[in-house]
Amino acid sequence: MSETTNSVAQYERLLALPAMTTWTAARQQEHAADAAAYDAALAAIQAGLRSQYVDGDRRWSAARRSRKVERHLRTMAKAARKQAAAAEALRNDFAGHVALVAALPGQREAKRQAKELRKNGGRQAVAQLAAKSLHKSASAAAAVPAAPTETAAAAPSADQVRGIGDLWKRGA
Repeated sequence: MSETTNSVAQYERLLALPAMTTWTAARQQEHAADAAAYDAALAAIQAGLRSQYVDGDRRWSAARRSRKVERHLRTMAKAARKQAAAAEALRNDFAGHVALVAALPGQREAKRQAKELRKNGGRQAVAQLAAKSLHKSASAAAAVPAAPTETAAAAPSADQVRGIGDLWKRGA
């Protein structure tokens, strides 16, 4: 039980982003070095086993025999590369998590303010928009002059264009 307690206390320091970054980078380097070692061992074993000739072998017999052994080293190298990629993914996701947690209080406050505005300020905003619209309508109606007389409507001014025919007559 003390081993479990010690290991938990040992890894609690990883909750800080710089410590997690350092630790995952070290794991990534270890796994990359392991993959390189497995690849070197694979090359040596492959060369050794494929060069073993037994009387009566056909062209690819030694290679076929050696693949049974090589497969395990390839699996180990592939797993080491996968672990290195997983360490990098852990570091990136942890950094994203830290950023999310840091931004969360601000997001919640903005959400609370938006809800409060919808709940209380929405009615006030509608009333202000209605008052503004009524004010615009009233000022536009006051700016319109009184209805023109029939004589003024019957005689358009010289520069007023009433249709395309007027434009043709002017030669424009």
